[in-house]
Order: sequence, then C-alpha cells, then structure tokens
Amino acid sequence: MTLATLPRITPGPPPRTAEPDRLQHVGPGWEVLFMPAPLGRLVRGALAGRPARAAPLGWVFAHAGQWGIFLPEESDDPAWPPGTTYLKAGASVTLPPLGAQQDGQDCAFGWVSRDGSPLSRPLLVHPVVTALAADQTRLATATR
Repeated sequence: MTLATLPRITPGPPPRTAEPDRLQHVGPGWEVLFMPAPLGRLVRGALAGRPARAAPLGWVFAHAGQWGIFLPEESDDPAWPPGTTYLKAGASVTLPPLGAQQDGQDCAFGWVSRDGSPLSRPLLVHPVVTALAADQTRLATATR
C-alpha cells in the first residue's frame, strides 16, 4: 500500500453481520486484519480520542482471542506485521450479530466497537499496528 496505490483503495460496502457460528465470505469491498486481543487493545488505545467520523480505526470485533478490523480490499501492501493475519476477499470469517456488544476488555466473541465508518484507514492504522507489534515482540523476547 503506497500513495501510488491509494486510488484503488476506496471504501466498499460495509460488512454484513452474520448469525453466531455462521461463516461469511470476506468482501467484496472489504477485508479483515486479525491481531491478538492484547495488541488490539494497544492499537485501539493509541488511536482513541478522535471523532468517530474522522477516526482511523473502524469497527472492531472479537473472535477466539483475536480482534478483527475491517479494511478496504487490497490493504495488504505493505504486509502487516508477524503475529497478525490478513484475510483477503473470498476467505471466510465469523462475524458477531449486531447485538453482541462487549466491553472491549476480555470479550471472546462480540463487537468491541462500532463507531464511525466500518472500514479502518490502512495508511493510518498500518504504522501503529506495526510499531506496537514490534514493541510486543521485543518485550516478549526480553522477558525470556
């Protein structure tokens, strides 16, 4: 993802919500980045405090100890850091029903937040995720 490729990264339709335990195909118009919940909390904290309309971080959901964020299609260049998983259009993902709101702290399945636009802004989110993931890796290595 570079400034040269920015025009191809345009917001698509928002993700539809699925019933619990039902897989939904990713896209078209959106893809998903999963990260461990502790990293997700750090990312959300680092990007908090901006008005919902201008926020770089869109809707966030929790599933099986991971937090997922929605991104426009083709938001995987440059690659996301190790420890994250990027699901491209056509992959399957389980989305919580709209009523499955959680507190965002220790939720295993549900919506952490649904403020503002469903899609996150990859050019603004990528450097934050990358820096925080590197910090967590350094801390884990240092404590061994």
